[in-house]
Amino acid sequence: NIDPPVRPRSVERVAAFPRPGRSWLLFGALVLAVLIAFAGWRLLHRNEDARSPAATAASAGPVLAVLPLRATGDDPRGQAFADGLSEELIGQLSRVDGLRVNSRTSSFRFRDTKLSPGEIAQHLHATHLLEGGVRQDGDRLRINLRLVEADSDRTLWAQDFDRELRDIFVLQQNIAYAIANALQLHLGRSMAPTREDPVLYRRYLLARNSVRSNLDPGSALGAEAELRELLREHPDYARAWGGLATMLWARSLAPALGRDEARAEAEAAAARALKLDPQQPDAHAVLARRACRLQQWNECVTLSRRAIELAPSDPLFRGWHAHTLATMGYVDQALGEVDEALVVAPFDPGLHFWRGRLLDTLGRHDQAQQHLALADPARAQTALFFNAIWRKDYDNARRLVLSLPNEVPWRASELAAVAALQDPGRWPAVMPAIEISERHPLYGQVRYDFTRLLLPVRNYTRDIEGLDAVQRAGYASYQWVFWQPESRALRQDPAFQAYLRRSGLLAYWREHGFPTQCRASGDGASCD
Repeated sequence: NIDPPVRPRSVERVAAFPRPGRSWLLFGALVLAVLIAFAGWRLLHRNEDARSPAATAASAGPVLAVLPLRATGDDPRGQAFADGLSEELIGQLSRVDGLRVNSRTSSFRFRDTKLSPGEIAQHLHATHLLEGGVRQDGDRLRINLRLVEADSDRTLWAQDFDRELRDIFVLQQNIAYAIANALQLHLGRSMAPTREDPVLYRRYLLARNSVRSNLDPGSALGAEAELRELLREHPDYARAWGGLATMLWARSLAPALGRDEARAEAEAAAARALKLDPQQPDAHAVLARRACRLQQWNECVTLSRRAIELAPSDPLFRGWHAHTLATMGYVDQALGEVDEALVVAPFDPGLHFWRGRLLDTLGRHDQAQQHLALADPARAQTALFFNAIWRKDYDNARRLVLSLPNEVPWRASELAAVAALQDPGRWPAVMPAIEISERHPLYGQVRYDFTRLLLPVRNYTRDIEGLDAVQRAGYASYQWVFWQPESRALRQDPAFQAYLRRSGLLAYWREHGFPTQCRASGDGASCD
């Protein structure tokens, strides 16, 4: 807030001086108005910066980037093990009270960079860096680590470890204690000693970190096969069940044969993991997705929050939680969760996709476009198309549709809709294209073409039923359109009240609080 302007004494003196006259008074008032407006502009933009993830990171205490450990030695899978150990250190250190730790996706981006430590820290908004190497010779581990203060390039702590593989969990805890002590912080209460077979643990790290990228399905299937082999030999290994559950769940999101079976197996694996280890974060996250899909909102939110508590540096779990909150109407809170995740994962394309979608849902379409441009292009095609439509950039929307392969079912309906938005006389051609699109057999997806959202005369009952089914199928986020400013008429339709009751959202709101744009009204809710 800006205090009411006080008339400066210098202006008062000008007003009291007889010679300059009325024109000087007007000039002085104009200068003062410009200065006040400039000050207000600076304050506004400073407040906007303060809400950005980077500013949050800078003001929230130390932020640590764990760079991928370098593998030395002759073991061809040494780097996969080193990567796994790096990821485990990220998870362990994220439990230090008051310390934010960059996610794996952010830190590993700088594996082969020629940038200096200070430049890496600047890119990651980190105050400190942890770097080093690891070598395994049989059952012997040799690890060297160095903790660096980014601004001064000063080494705060360095140590070489020469231990047996069986001591790996004690070693990780010792490293966490040493870094917490160097930063004058304390270990969190969740920092408990781990009791696992270190040989199984190494096999798990090798399997999970053999995945080269999210865009390499062959690599992911190979890692999945290794985990299955591990579990055939050791069926009571909770960590491997949790890892398998997340891999299967990620595979179930693609429109491909067997996606329903993969999702069912993911949920069963997560349940097995949680039975073996109630603190298994992957299992909590996957079972949270199941509860959300079934619209069991209390269980969904509880499990989702628990996954974040157990793995605070994992941006995937926080992104899933944000997805849940937005689905339930808590769009502002969802944006806060994504911003929190971007502090430790500023380059994560998935988080930028979610932030773009959330900003579109809030009606901030120009800002949304900037984040969608940083997302995976294959994932963001539909989001970019609708963003262009909402910004009335119909030429760009048409270019985006033309870039789709001809076999994409909704390509023709989207092209017809763009043409009709520019020439209303073409609307009669849109509905037949939508109906053809919806007859196309899609694996596990709902027969609902999102192009219906653009029709000038809407069937809100059909839209609500379609978007509700999309949410329960769990493959897209377009049910968020319920909360957009452009959907006010939909929210006034009686079918929307029925949806709020049927989905359980109204009951959840009454127990936990209404989202920003809705309030209790009689036996229902009124949503602006």
